[in-house]
Amino acid sequence: MQILKQYSWLILLAAVAAVFLFSRISKQEAETVMQPAAKADAELELAASANETTLEEPGEAAIMVDIKGEVINPGVYKLAPGSRVEKAIEAAGGLTEKAEPRSINLAQKVKDEQMIYVTAIGEASSAAAIQTSGTSDASEKININQADAKQLTEINGVGEARAQAIISYREENGPFTSIDQLTEVSGIGEKSLENMKDQVSL
Repeated sequence: MQILKQYSWLILLAAVAAVFLFSRISKQEAETVMQPAAKADAELELAASANETTLEEPGEAAIMVDIKGEVINPGVYKLAPGSRVEKAIEAAGGLTEKAEPRSINLAQKVKDEQMIYVTAIGEASSAAAIQTSGTSDASEKININQADAKQLTEINGVGEARAQAIISYREENGPFTSIDQLTEVSGIGEKSLENMKDQVSL
């Protein structure tokens, strides 16, 4: 018993050392197990980040199209580049019962800032829906029912103000049914009309 008392501090020291050693060994084993898992998690996060970067890479900008006339929900719609008139009509909810389907070419591609006008049955045939170009392919004339403000300013005597006046008239009254109807636009008189007649079409 006396010997046990004399060496009690050695026994205590040995016990502390054993606990410390056991703790170190357990910690190393845990780290060894966790490292592969942590590495796998890091690889998954890297892959997810790469996927997000790929998804967020900007592509072609969307185009904005103004759809008017005999559609269920007229308005401005955002479409993917290369979309057809059919897609634009679908975006607007489809045609109304009064729509004249022969007034539009569903297969044509639409472009940014284009206005599509769907006529009603019985409406003047010359007031056909806006097509994909602001100019006539055959004559290179500016189509006053199709052209945007920038294209209209290419007409003799038409600046930004008159171009906007033409567009406003078109939006309020529908497509032009004759070239002479331009005189009903604010700022365009007979003389101005004569100067631009050879440059415009319906």
